[in-house]
Amino acid sequence: MSRDAECTHITDSYTEYMHITFILDDFGGGGKERRCLQLIQGLNREGYNDIQVILLKNLVQYPELYQTTAQLHIIDRKAQHISVVAAAKMIHALLQDFKPDIVQAWGKVSAACALLNKPFMKFKFICSYVADCDKPPVWRSKFYVNMLCKRMCDKVVGNSAKGLKVYGIPSKKAVLIYNGINEKRQESVIDVNWKKKEMNITTPFVVAMIAVFRKDKDWDCFLDTAKAIIKQRSDITFLAVGSGDMWEKYNNSVTEEYRPLLKILGRRDDTDEILQICDLTVLSSHHGEGISNSIMESMAFEVPVIATNSGGTPEIISDGIDGVLMPRNDVEWLRKMINNLIDNQEMRIELGFAAKKKIKEHFTLSRMTRNYIDLYTSLLN
Repeated sequence: MSRDAECTHITDSYTEYMHITFILDDFGGGGKERRCLQLIQGLNREGYNDIQVILLKNLVQYPELYQTTAQLHIIDRKAQHISVVAAAKMIHALLQDFKPDIVQAWGKVSAACALLNKPFMKFKFICSYVADCDKPPVWRSKFYVNMLCKRMCDKVVGNSAKGLKVYGIPSKKAVLIYNGINEKRQESVIDVNWKKKEMNITTPFVVAMIAVFRKDKDWDCFLDTAKAIIKQRSDITFLAVGSGDMWEKYNNSVTEEYRPLLKILGRRDDTDEILQICDLTVLSSHHGEGISNSIMESMAFEVPVIATNSGGTPEIISDGIDGVLMPRNDVEWLRKMINNLIDNQEMRIELGFAAKKKIKEHFTLSRMTRNYIDLYTSLLN
């Protein structure tokens, strides 16, 4: 039997009985939650259906979770004034009933709850909180959770090599698994003209930024750039897509003179369709991204991305080949680059083609899923 065949046989032998528990602080609309959802979907496709999801907040912004085989349990910790220790006890009861082989925590509070249970239960413990490239300062609880996880967990998964390095994860525990996008999402092709009409877009070009409205995203840079370009030309519509606690602030910052060409859309469930009407996307950040789902999804739809050159972004974008890396918070630079790319269709096509090719070769859901399955089986053997 070949090595590949042997590995496949070992992996498949676990399919019928492997129990996997995912614990998350919540299931909001961020990249970490999207990654967990896509992993569950990928596991279901591979025949792994015994999955338990425990949330520490009653927040589910990806309704697709309900379409998976996952058993969902919600401990609304803050709303019910439940301490971390009490939440850990409630999780203990759920774990005892489910008897997981693998417990994977995706946030700092969920990791703390899992850590409190690990000495008393037999499961392999994986942490997946390394989703950015910003080392937490000592005054943040995430710093202490990271210190404990480095000692007590079996593996720490990061979605960028830079993130694992910044967090100081020892090489024997560090596992790099890049995000993967569901290949089936590109199968639905829309009528671009119809979509533009539905969204009241009359310009030939569309540039979007799709991200949560939080302080770590540089919305000021994107919106200020959009306003500067709108003063110069009227053939580009700018879209700001996402939810978050700072959405209202930025929505109120756009005056009526800009609103015909600068639309603050908020959270949308049709981002795949929106990407298909875009000529460019931007991800301007204050912090070090891991591997951004927003970047990856845009590339998969053959839309060139301009993204801040920090964190793990250079691991997915090769500057000038399949995207463009930009300096932080540089409105004038971004203004010139958007204008240059909008006016150069040939370059946009080349960048988009190379971007889609990279995603198909390195960042698919099937590839990500098999990497996780290999990790799980290696821990259980």
